[in-house]
Amino acid sequence: MGRKYFCDYCEKRIQNDSSIIRKHNEGLPHIRAKAEHFEQFKDLEQILAESKQKPPCRSLKDNSECMFGIICRFRHYTTEQIWEMQQRVNDFKLIQQKKSNRLHRNLRNINSRTEQFLLKRCARQRYDTEKLPPSLQAIDETELQKFEPPTWG
Repeated sequence: MGRKYFCDYCEKRIQNDSSIIRKHNEGLPHIRAKAEHFEQFKDLEQILAESKQKPPCRSLKDNSECMFGIICRFRHYTTEQIWEMQQRVNDFKLIQQKKSNRLHRNLRNINSRTEQFLLKRCARQRYDTEKLPPSLQAIDETELQKFEPPTWG
């Protein structure tokens, strides 16, 4: 008994045969369901750009339902709706610009703020270097110049 192919867009089970699946994928119900699925992930700016390129649909003038739905070659938004979408996109861009400016202002001072933090932290955690073992103490340059390495071998 063969398994059936399940189409996630149409929510239908069909026979698992490549020619049947291809015919299903080329069908209008599948194309419409797939377009509706991906339409929900588009952002407002992308929808606005696509609708500006299309002429108005005839069903919009007749106040009727377009039989093609989401795959129609024409737009289904009135000029008022397009204007409102444009305003929302502009408001969103303005908010993003303000956030970006605030971030740049904070990043501009990051070096000086980091140095101030490190100076405060180092001032609090002063270690007495004389109590350190000789291997961790700072090297004295005068002793380094007098040093003669032992001969090997």
